[in-house]
Amino acid sequence: MRAGFARVDLAGRPFTVKAQFLADLEKWNSADHIGNLRKALLIFHSPIDELVGIEEAAAIYQAARHPKSFVSLDDADHMLSRADDAAYVASVLAAWSVRYL
Repeated sequence: MRAGFARVDLAGRPFTVKAQFLADLEKWNSADHIGNLRKALLIFHSPIDELVGIEEAAAIYQAARHPKSFVSLDDADHMLSRADDAAYVASVLAAWSVRYL
């Protein structure tokens, strides 16, 4: 927080996380905020995700109002590193979003 940023390793890839990102998470990632979005929400989650647990995805889903959808990604990793997983997410997202855009 003192430096204003930190380098972190997520799924074997380096990222720079700024202090503002953490502040935004605290401010906007709450059940109240999610419940008041008034937007369609699509949540993807893999049961083998080691970065984000199912309890986090479930909390977001529970807090959201309809329309909302949850798609389980079977054995995909968090970064969708396999091309087949990324293509599946892209096709589901494209088909789902047609209804709301």
